[in-house]
Amino acid sequence: MTDIWGYALMRPLWALAIPVIALLGVALARRRRALGAWEAAVDAPLLAALDRLGKVSRGGRRIGWLAPVIAALIALALTGPSKERRDGVAFRNLDGVVIAVDLSRSMIEGGRFADAMTTARLIALSVGTRQVSLVVYGGDAYRASAFTSDAAALGQTIAFLDADTVPDDGSRPERALVLGGRILRDAEIILGDLVLISDGGGLGPEAMAQARALNEAGVPLSTIFVPSRAPQSPPPDRAALDRLAAAGGGAAGDLLDPFPVTRALEQGLERRLRAMEDAVHRRRDYGRFLLLLAVIPALMLFRRRV
Repeated sequence: MTDIWGYALMRPLWALAIPVIALLGVALARRRRALGAWEAAVDAPLLAALDRLGKVSRGGRRIGWLAPVIAALIALALTGPSKERRDGVAFRNLDGVVIAVDLSRSMIEGGRFADAMTTARLIALSVGTRQVSLVVYGGDAYRASAFTSDAAALGQTIAFLDADTVPDDGSRPERALVLGGRILRDAEIILGDLVLISDGGGLGPEAMAQARALNEAGVPLSTIFVPSRAPQSPPPDRAALDRLAAAGGGAAGDLLDPFPVTRALEQGLERRLRAMEDAVHRRRDYGRFLLLLAVIPALMLFRRRV
């Protein structure tokens, strides 16, 4: 999809036909007064005399310029010039992102919790007009926020997360992944993403299996690594978290460089907008009006000669 002055061409390859039509139109205009083989069969003075008497009918005179104009308008209509719908409230749940935040003791007491929450707010703000939902987990997973397009309000919710938010000790990321996938399904999200913010604690075969299941269901899983170092807790495991992102088909980032994840979310949105079924709901196609313009010169082809 190609953006031009706020409009987008949903089928831009059709624009390649316009210069070809222009070249054909020029060639047709040059041959408009030609009589083909008659010019070789009839003497030039005789042909000129017949032309002055009006006895020569030059084919193509009526459609010499109309045919290229009609063809160019049709090709322009087929490019699908469109603009994003602003009244498409019924389609607001087509695309969404679930952010899952690890609130285990190692994360809370690891010294980087405030930075992790700042990054979570950054992820929420980076999704643009897409809806965002929040999941928190420790020994179990809970839905902390329903889907919302108000990233600022969700940021306030993230700011209030603390050690008392999740009552269950431990770290069970696989439960957060299961809950995130269920939230996307229940909201009838057509295409969604899931972002896990964690120090890599609790990752095991169950989490890897859930990541692969999400990927197979068309939900990429990206991760943000938090280098928390809480006393009497397992050390942070960046490698395990990166493997989880690879299994989930998403991107891997960290507190210092979360941009691979934000870029993956942006690229996912562009990929979705290129999908025609989605674009039909999100954009208004103005090609039909160009087809109506093509009807006007086409009607001139049917005029009667007196």
